[in-house]
Amino acid sequence: MANEVYANNMEISCKAASGKSIAAFPDVCFTPPQAPPTPLGVPIPYPNTGLSKDTTKGTRTIRITRKEVMLKNKSYYKTSYGDEPGRAPKKGIVTSKIKGKVYFTSWSMNVKFESKNVVRHLDLTTHNHASFPGNTPPWIYSDKQTMALHKDCEEDVQKEKTACAGKKTKAEKCADDGCKKARKCLLVSYNQGKRKSGIGCCPGEQPHHLIEAHCFYEVGKRGEGDSMFFNAPAGKQPYKDTESPCVCAEGPRHAGEHGQYHAFQQALEAKHHEKSGGWTYADARNAGVKANKAVNEQCNDKCTAAQLDSYHKERCGVTDSTPLRTDPQAGTRSVGTLDAKQTAALQAEIGAMSGMSAAGGSL
Repeated sequence: MANEVYANNMEISCKAASGKSIAAFPDVCFTPPQAPPTPLGVPIPYPNTGLSKDTTKGTRTIRITRKEVMLKNKSYYKTSYGDEPGRAPKKGIVTSKIKGKVYFTSWSMNVKFESKNVVRHLDLTTHNHASFPGNTPPWIYSDKQTMALHKDCEEDVQKEKTACAGKKTKAEKCADDGCKKARKCLLVSYNQGKRKSGIGCCPGEQPHHLIEAHCFYEVGKRGEGDSMFFNAPAGKQPYKDTESPCVCAEGPRHAGEHGQYHAFQQALEAKHHEKSGGWTYADARNAGVKANKAVNEQCNDKCTAAQLDSYHKERCGVTDSTPLRTDPQAGTRSVGTLDAKQTAALQAEIGAMSGMSAAGGSL
């Protein structure tokens, strides 16, 4: 059941919830038969699932629907499901266990119960623990989750899992070009991107907003919560540039990938400003999606759009037709250099603008 109790506009994980961390992959376990040339058994990756009903060591005094709530670095799901066939004596390749515990590896940064951070849907988990680390890479826990996000991003998520398989640390992932490239399709918040460990951007990269933060603030007031160009409707959370979706881009804003993002997005923003003095959320999202495709052509447009919508629409309450601010100087600020293919993609977008609807068209 959905309990309708939220932290940062994300439903809190508790024993009474119907949430799952589903199909965490790969949970590699040794599986019979045990015979030459695989005396330990055959290492097979299994999709693993954890259920909120198995919450253990949650809150003692605070309850949601009369049951305990999950807490940072204390609570866990007492078991996981899906790797039962891996019954050779060695079992999990890392933990030597099957049906192990599920731990959360991310949580709310500012909402606490009993002095500990609460965990929420969309937070990451690792599965099949005997102790830390777990036997799987981090995976999203979903309660009242937007299923379109999972569906539209299934391909990009699988690409990242395949490219980064066996790489347990951030350093290992960043050292592998294929893994590093695949990670770029899965957006992070600005604060997450700045982290030096975990899901943070690799050395030399910066988190870049695919919908520029200045679009939501009054001129010169970025980061000041009471100086918003866009005000969230009742029941939604205010926009915060530190929490909104970013892609990890190499280089400063005027060079490399980062500069290319600015060149592409600012050119489209300038055209919209010239045309109407502003643009809509759909216009700004389209600019970010197309810029991401131009710079990282391996990324799925629908997945990029779904990630942007998950924050801006689901959390902040924007709609496709919500007016956003354009920067009058967008066409004159320093940017990077687009290659021939990127330039052609940009010119195609500019050429298509004359046929766009007031809502910015659709992907």
